[in-house]
Amino acid sequence: MKLFSNSKHVFSSLICAAAVCATAASAQTLNSNSTGTNNGFYYSFWKDSGSASMTLQAAGRYTSQWNNGTNNWVGGKGWNPGTSSRVISYSGNYGVSNSQNSYLALYGWTRSPLIEYYVIESYGSYNPASCAGGTDYGSFTSDGATYNVRRCLRTQQPSIDGTQTFYQYFSVRNPKKGFGNISGTITFANHANFWASKGLNLGNHNYQILATEGYQSNGSSDITVSQGASNGGGGGGGSSSSAPSGGNKTIVVRARGTTGQEQIRLKVNNTTVQTWTLSTGMNNYTATTNLSGGSLVEYFNDSGNRDVQVDYISVNGSVRQSEAQTYNTGVYQNNACGGGNGGSEWLHCNGAIGYGNL
Repeated sequence: MKLFSNSKHVFSSLICAAAVCATAASAQTLNSNSTGTNNGFYYSFWKDSGSASMTLQAAGRYTSQWNNGTNNWVGGKGWNPGTSSRVISYSGNYGVSNSQNSYLALYGWTRSPLIEYYVIESYGSYNPASCAGGTDYGSFTSDGATYNVRRCLRTQQPSIDGTQTFYQYFSVRNPKKGFGNISGTITFANHANFWASKGLNLGNHNYQILATEGYQSNGSSDITVSQGASNGGGGGGGSSSSAPSGGNKTIVVRARGTTGQEQIRLKVNNTTVQTWTLSTGMNNYTATTNLSGGSLVEYFNDSGNRDVQVDYISVNGSVRQSEAQTYNTGVYQNNACGGGNGGSEWLHCNGAIGYGNL
C-alpha cells in the first residue's frame, strides 16, 4: 500500500484487521482494513486514518468514497494469485480531477523476487512514478496507448513480507485516461514482457487488483473489473451480420454493450462497411475497406437499458480514442442526447461518434 508525502512515497502492507466476506445477495461496506473474497473476486481495502470506505458490489464491481479527513487509502477488486497473462477490462466512473491526489491502476505484488508493480491508467495531481532516484526504461505501446516505464527502489519499507527492500515497477499510460466515465483494457502480458526485456523480472504472483487510491484528497470511484479479451485479436464475443468488404484499410472498433443486444455499424463516406451485435465484454470488431472519407461508429437500436461504450477505433494500427472526438450525437449530455461537445466513449441514445477522414 502506498502513502504519499509531498514527493516522497511510503508504502505500508495490508493489515487484515477483519476479514469481511460479503455474500452475493447484498453489498458490504468496508470501513476497516480487510482482505478476502467477494462474489468470485479477491478484494483488499486499506487506510491509515479517516472515513474512507469501499463497498463490495456484485461480481467485480466496487464503489468507494473518501475526503480530506482521510490521510491515505487504497483498495480494489481483482485476483489472488495474479498472473502475467491476464487481460483486465475495467469500466465505471473515476470521480476525481487534476487537483486531487489519486490514481487508478492495476496493482500487485510478486515474490522471489519481491516486486510491487503498477500499471497506472489515470492519476490526478501527482504522478505515482515520480520517485526520486528512479530509473527510466523507455516506453512501449499497448491497448491503444503509450506506456512510460520506470523502476524505483524502496529501502526497508513495509511490504507483503514485512519490512523489506524491494523494487517497484511502473507503467504509466500516456496520455492518461480522463476522469468521470472511464473504461479500458490492460493486456498485462505486454507490460510483463517489456519489463522482462529490460531485466525487470517478476516473480511468483501474489494478489493483483484494479485499485483506486486517494491521499489527502476528495473523490469517489465506481469500478467494475473483469477478465477481458485481448487487444490483439479479432471480433471475439459478438456477432457480425455482414461480411467485411475487401480493401486496404483494416479498421478495428473496440466496443461493448451493457446488455449484449446492442447493435452498431461502421460507416465510411456514409456507406455501411460492417454491422455487429455487441457482447457485454470489451472486444475488438474488425473490418476492411478501400473506402475513403468521413468515418463513424453508429449505434442504432437503443431501447430500455441498452448503452454502447466505444473505447477507440484503430485504422491500420493508428488509434483514435473516442473521448478525444468532438462529434458524438449519442452521448447524453446537458439533459439531451448529443447535447454536448462529445469527449465521451458512450452512446446512450441512437447516434454516432465521428472519427474523421480515412
